[in-house]
Amino acid sequence: MRHETLAPSQAPGALPRCSVRRLGPADLAAYKTLRDQALRLHPDAFTADAESESRRDPESYLGRLGLCDPLGGTALFGAFVSGPAGGEQLVGSVGLERETRGKLRHTATVIGLIVLPGHTGLGLGRQLVERVLDEARRAPALEMLTISVSAHSERVLRLYERAGFRRYGLLPRALRLAKPGGVQYVDKVQMLLML
Repeated sequence: MRHETLAPSQAPGALPRCSVRRLGPADLAAYKTLRDQALRLHPDAFTADAESESRRDPESYLGRLGLCDPLGGTALFGAFVSGPAGGEQLVGSVGLERETRGKLRHTATVIGLIVLPGHTGLGLGRQLVERVLDEARRAPALEMLTISVSAHSERVLRLYERAGFRRYGLLPRALRLAKPGGVQYVDKVQMLLML
């Protein structure tokens, strides 16, 4: 299992030690906690809603680990920080879901990029995207990645563009969010990367 160190911490006041690795079954409870928090904090960034997702069990995400996918191209990756006491905390994640239908098996979707507030600016988002791209390039016959990004998320759009994704369309009013006194619509930018 590949494990990358991002920002070593040796001196007092230095950045926390950060690493990115593929998630396994033992990480699902931490992943669910992270995902539930992200859905509450940023409802306009995800197609899933916090209320219904909060009722899911951690084991319901087992399929996202890609453990039973012989061709690869399905995985979850996590970004962890180590505290001074030694334990690690999951503070970011991203997924890759390969299409299962035969005519679309050459494609996969990048899903759910999360970096918690307080941990941005450490390069975790970039490292997570790089790990997804590494996984995708190793998967036999996987040719194309797609992603849908909220149009107002310029920082995230630039991150994917730097990784080689390009915009190919805009889905207006893709998300409909109930707000006090009305609704809010969110456009989604459609992006792709040919491998």
